[in-house]
Amino acid sequence: MADLSSDMVRSLVLRELEDGVRHDGLWLQAMSEGKLDQNKAKQRYIELRMAAMQSDVKKMLIQQIRGAQASSPTMSNADLASYLAGRNTTPSKK
Repeated sequence: MADLSSDMVRSLVLRELEDGVRHDGLWLQAMSEGKLDQNKAKQRYIELRMAAMQSDVKKMLIQQIRGAQASSPTMSNADLASYLAGRNTTPSKK
């Protein structure tokens, strides 16, 4: 799962860069840490953005798990894993 989400995050960060999207707060931090060197700052910005996005992905997954559990408190762990993997679009109720 970590490798899959990491690949997804790298792809999303690359897409942002290609689209010219830049988060100013992270860019400022990267420029500061890179001592205003554009190349170092860009490398650091990518690291910072990937970490921020990875954190967002984890929060989203936690929300999905909690939502699935709330909608079916008796759901088994196997059913929950299947639901989160997309093999079952609705949690089964027992």
